[in-house]
Amino acid sequence: MGPVKGRLRGDREANRSSTCEAGSILDFHRLAAYTTNMSDEKRPPADVPCLALALRQASRAVSRLYDEEMRSVGLRTTQYSLLRLLLGFGEMRQRDLAERTMHDETSLTRSLRPLVESGWVEVRAGDDRREKWFRITATGKAKLVEARPAWERAQARVQALLPEKVWRDLTEILPEVARLTARP
Repeated sequence: MGPVKGRLRGDREANRSSTCEAGSILDFHRLAAYTTNMSDEKRPPADVPCLALALRQASRAVSRLYDEEMRSVGLRTTQYSLLRLLLGFGEMRQRDLAERTMHDETSLTRSLRPLVESGWVEVRAGDDRREKWFRITATGKAKLVEARPAWERAQARVQALLPEKVWRDLTEILPEVARLTARP
């Protein structure tokens, strides 16, 4: 292949468009391009000794499995978890719910929005107009009843993949890791 006219670095005018041997125009402007790997090939997780990376990889993989089951009832795992928390605690301030779920308030607002829009959660202003209180509605409780079998299937799938001791250890250790590493 012959030389490309213009330089790859340096003179900007020479880089604007250059001709290669076949006569096609090459554009050397740098454009950000984002692509998605469309392959179904499963790749092993990166082998890096980093607890944060290992926890994120495990969280994504487990969440994906739960979401597969929850999709049939129109919920994501995070939404199911929020509904369960609100059922158990009743009405909660957004700040308390954020602390309980270890979300920042902005992320929690994004997660709660579809639940409110679907009528599964109600929101009311608190004494301070910046304060918001959330509670599960009757239709939210019905949604939880509908979603429970899907959640149980997801639990059973994950439990079947893990040795019993690993399952037991993880359900004991992970809440403790979250508690110990949470901001004061």
